[in-house]
Amino acid sequence: MAVRVTLKDVAAAAGVSPATVSLVLNGKPVRISDKRRERILQVASTMHYRPNQSARTLVTRRSNMVGLVVPDIENMFFSSLFKTLEDVAIRDGYSLIVANSDDSREREHALITGVAARGVDGLFLVPALESCADGEALRRDVEECPCPVVFVDRLVDAGYCDGVGVDNAEGGRLAAEALLASLGMDADGKPISRSARTGGAGGVRPGRIGCVCVERPDGLADHRLHGFVEALGRAGVTLDDDCVAMGDYRYSSGYDAADRLLDAGVTAVFCANDLMAMGLRKRVEERGLRVPEDVSIVGYDDILARFGLSNDLTTISQNVDTLATECWAVLKRRFADPHAPLHVGMITPHLVSRSTVRER
Repeated sequence: MAVRVTLKDVAAAAGVSPATVSLVLNGKPVRISDKRRERILQVASTMHYRPNQSARTLVTRRSNMVGLVVPDIENMFFSSLFKTLEDVAIRDGYSLIVANSDDSREREHALITGVAARGVDGLFLVPALESCADGEALRRDVEECPCPVVFVDRLVDAGYCDGVGVDNAEGGRLAAEALLASLGMDADGKPISRSARTGGAGGVRPGRIGCVCVERPDGLADHRLHGFVEALGRAGVTLDDDCVAMGDYRYSSGYDAADRLLDAGVTAVFCANDLMAMGLRKRVEERGLRVPEDVSIVGYDDILARFGLSNDLTTISQNVDTLATECWAVLKRRFADPHAPLHVGMITPHLVSRSTVRER
């Protein structure tokens, strides 16, 4: 292991004072010749000098580090968000550290306090599902955090914290309209009954619409599902209880949900993320059914291609690049003006049509 080179070591080798070295390396004005300046830079490079970040933080009160707490780092959407945010931060000279809450309020609390104690300049937070259900404890954590916090994706409450989210209700609406089209209906389709069963008249194909979600249809947090249900309602279709399966955003929960939906006669499925859609598709094909000829599937996220996966999934894109860029801009605005009004941004999703939805 190499011995750490200090500012004093560079100063001794260059024959100047540590203060002069510090001024030169930080690009500050100093009364020395250009030749002496070049000599100091050359010595520092030859000795592989690296600034002591802890010492610099004490002086500048900036660590040039920001934190990101996500619910599940194994979820490809959050991995992609981390990578994209890191790229944006690096361009401005910041490092990004990531931590995983496992959607636990208790663990999230420990991470917020722990990451903040490391002296980060700001914190991006995707709230845990447990915090979405009861946000008072989270609000206390945010208000007591010594650095700015920006909510990402899950906007628990826009009243006390900056945030950037995605219009998930719009995303749900887009998913519903794609699946309605797979059954031969448009957004204003004829009322068919009080169930999701359809008849064969008027160009409407037989079938039922279902979903794999993380909340019941009357839940408060899942705006994707709300937008989905409302769009179905406008077309005269209701989402029956046996057409709803619960998941947890993981591949296995999509796979496990498939039998319930297929046994109920569902032929068009909205999954609240791409991982569950992949799992559901796997089980659909294991049962000898074809996608999209027998079962249409719409996912949510549009991140599979980022991981080199063969991606023909029709899905709702959350525009993760735009999300990351806007999150960073919000945090930088807070750095510049700690007393500025709260800012809550909303990214508009869009449908990415590929080949898992049957054409009308």
